[in-house]
Order: sequence, then C-alpha cells, then structure tokens
Amino acid sequence: MKEQFVAKRIVNIGLIFLVAIGVSVIAGMMGRMYLDQLLGMGALTVLFMVLFAFLLIYERKRKKISNNRETDYGKILKGFLLSAILTVIFLFLPEFTSPVMILPILMSAVGTYELAVCSSFFFCTVLEMAKGCQSYEILCCTMLLLSGFMIAHMLEDTRNKMWCLILIFAVAVLIPVLFSYFFYQEPHYDILGKAAIGAAVTDLAAAFVYPFLTKQKEAEIDNFLTDITEEDYGLLRELKKFSRQEYRHALRVSGIAEKCAYIVGADAAVCKAAGLYYRIGILDGDSMVENGVARAQNHCFPEKVTEILSEYYGIEKMPSTIESAIVQIVDGMIKKLEALEKTSKIAGGWNKEMVIYQTLNEFSAQGLYDQSGLSMNMFLKIREYLVKEEALRL
Repeated sequence: MKEQFVAKRIVNIGLIFLVAIGVSVIAGMMGRMYLDQLLGMGALTVLFMVLFAFLLIYERKRKKISNNRETDYGKILKGFLLSAILTVIFLFLPEFTSPVMILPILMSAVGTYELAVCSSFFFCTVLEMAKGCQSYEILCCTMLLLSGFMIAHMLEDTRNKMWCLILIFAVAVLIPVLFSYFFYQEPHYDILGKAAIGAAVTDLAAAFVYPFLTKQKEAEIDNFLTDITEEDYGLLRELKKFSRQEYRHALRVSGIAEKCAYIVGADAAVCKAAGLYYRIGILDGDSMVENGVARAQNHCFPEKVTEILSEYYGIEKMPSTIESAIVQIVDGMIKKLEALEKTSKIAGGWNKEMVIYQTLNEFSAQGLYDQSGLSMNMFLKIREYLVKEEALRL
C-alpha cells in the first residue's frame, strides 16, 4: 500500500514534541540556566525530536509498534508523557536518588527498546543538565539506565518476574550508594534510605504498571477493531448518513463475514471490521479502492483491515489472506442477491440457492482466491453456510 501522511500521527508527533520542549523549559528554569543555555537546551531538544520522529516512523514501518504499520503512536505519546512527568518529579529529588531505571522499563512497555533507549537518555540528559552535570551522578544515571534496559528485556518472560524484581531493587540501591561514595569519599546513609524508596517504587512499576501497559499494547489492534465496529464510530455514522442502503449492506456483509470466519477458523474480528468498510470508498466517488484505502489509513485502521480494502475484488491485487477472500465472497454474494431482488423479484429458496452456487463458482473459476490460502474445504463450508444463512433471504 502507498505510504501517506496521516493526521493522527502528525498530531501525536507534534504533541510529543511539545512535551519534550515543556520538560526542557521546566528543567532549565529549575536549574536557573541563563538564556543562552536555555536556547542550547532547546536546540538539543529539537535535534532529539528529529531523531525520535525518524525512529518512530522507521519502527512503525518495520511493524515493531504493536505489530501494526498503521498505528497512530497514541500509546507512545502516553508513555512519553508519563516519562516526562516522572522526569520533572526527579528534578526535586536529591542527587543520586532519582529512580531513573523506571524510564526504560515504562517506555519499553508501550513501544520498542530502541524508542526506550532514545527517550530515556534524552530525559536523563535534561535532568543532569538541570542539576549541574556532576560527573559521578551522570555515570550513576547511565548505569541505572543500562540496567533498566537489560531488565526490561527479561521482564518479557513472566517466569523471570520475581528474579527481576529482586535484581531491580538490588541494582537501584547499590549503584546510587556506590557512586555517592565515590563522589563524597564517605558513606551517606540518607542516600541509602532514599535509594531504597526509589527502588521500591521501580519494583512496583515493574510488577504492576509494566504488565498493564504491555497488555494494553498487545491488545491495541483488538481494541481498535472493537471501536471501529461500534455503531457510533464516526466513519460508520458518515456512511449511514450518506446512504441507508449502503449502511444496511455493510452491516449484512460484516455480520455474515464474521460468521463465515468462525466456521473456517479465520480472524472473525478482522472480517467483521473489513466487511463494514469494504465499500467505504464509495463516500468519495470514483476510484473506490484507492479512496477506501485512503479512508482506512487516515483513521489508522489495523493493517489487516486496510490490506483487505486494498484487495477489493482483485481490481488492483488479488486477495492475499483467507479473511480477504471471505469478505469478498460475502460482499459479492449479497450484492448479487440485492441486484436480482430489484430486477426480477425472485422468490423461493431453490432459486436463491442456485444463484449462490453459480455466483460462488464463478468467483472461484476466476482465480480470485488462488493467493489467499483459502482451501477448497473452506470454500465448500462457506458456500454451504451461505445457502442456509437466513440473512441472505431478502
């Protein structure tokens, strides 16, 4: 599919930029920086945001963000904002006591490890610049971040959870204590207590916040599929306003495609959503395929749904998945029956059965499903179900 700029993504990248600028300004003011220093930090922030934006785009195209090329960066924005808030809180903490390990753990939960590395080092850079760039504290911060990245990898396996929590607590206490000793050349027991509190907070984030955010990221596509099939979804309301007939057609295709998917073990949620929007390009007139794909991309539909819309009746490319074949079969079948109902007013189940058999056999003979993975057994199951499906009886 052709890549295009999408408003939701541009807005979210812009908001991430504003958050980064906000953190830099707050840090600079709290660090009592001079105007030229503030401008320098602003330039550093702009440079970071350019790199971060390119990394976001690159990771999305690699399907590393929620395994979906059409993501809108919404989860990344929330994680970035949470990290920014924590960074501002860290500005008020004494030296060597900021639990910065929490930053890579949280960002890796909502995005990728590359994004976590980039954002965490940016926030720590701003933090240390505001605090005066003491060498030992910078080293302490760096060691904590590196430890956070490594432990975040291990947190993916829930079997390691207890060991990870123990390791987090030990590292988050020992590293600040050691570097404070290197700096002061004497032990500071108050730092030990404050570091222990920070370690406990990091443990709580790893134990509860990290799995929650990870589940949210993994469920992003499923949640979005549910959202776009709700009756009050904006694009669906627009279709209903455009044509009641098209809206009813979409509902029928969606419901029957979902049932067919269950019968053959395909992704029913994808078929339900794709069935609703299979003909959405009609809202913009000619070039239904191109218009439909553009609509889906502008709303950041999951890639599987957008792909099905791009394979509309094999006009530009043949159906490449079982779900795409199912939606085309059901839409074609219903469209044929609706046309016959208007012209010939056929009555009697046997006539409709004959039309169904004949139409589906024609689709199959055209080779529409050769690249979809739809087996003959699946095709026959779908055909038999459509013959019996009451919703096809107009």
